Amino acid sequence: MFMNRNITLEELILELMPFSEELVNWCKSHAKFLAALKNVYPKKFISPAMIVTSYPKSGDEIIGVYTYHHEMKNPIFKQDFIVNKGNLSQEFTLYSRNPTGSSKYVKDIKDFLAKYGTYGYDMRSHHLSLEELPAQLQERGREAIKLAEKMKIGVAQEIPQEHIDKIYKEVVSIKRKDRYIKQKLNS
Repeated sequence: MFMNRNITLEELILELMPFSEELVNWCKSHAKFLAALKNVYPKKFISPAMIVTSYPKSGDEIIGVYTYHHEMKNPIFKQDFIVNKGNLSQEFTLYSRNPTGSSKYVKDIKDFLAKYGTYGYDMRSHHLSLEELPAQLQERGREAIKLAEKMKIGVAQEIPQEHIDKIYKEVVSIKRKDRYIKQKLNS
């Protein structure tokens, strides 16, 4: 059901991400986790809504989350990692360069590399050019770059609250229908 309060832009961006329902709910209930997620800060980062999942022998699900850091002099794509512990969708840890500091569920990218580096992850997968993105994600990357270029023209306008609320309501409705269809297919 749609809430009787204004939805934040961060909440809207979170709902637009290709995250599982469990991960979205985790983000909403863990403030430090959400605060460290680059994708929800459009003044610095464009979220191309791109993720890549992998399942190393550790038994965890690794979710590589891409964002375009457009505020930099030489913009780049950044990939942070969310670990779905045991692939159970009950506990998640975000690994990122985090200026707000670490917590139980937010850790530095170096901790990720120390723990999962033996599975082929290294620092080169953290900062990427468009050409270094996986081929199937490059078109979305180009769209993020175009959007960032458009944002440089003039002064960025605030998105009216009624637009945020309307889009959020539509996205949540579509996701609900999609979940229902998937449940019926799995029955």
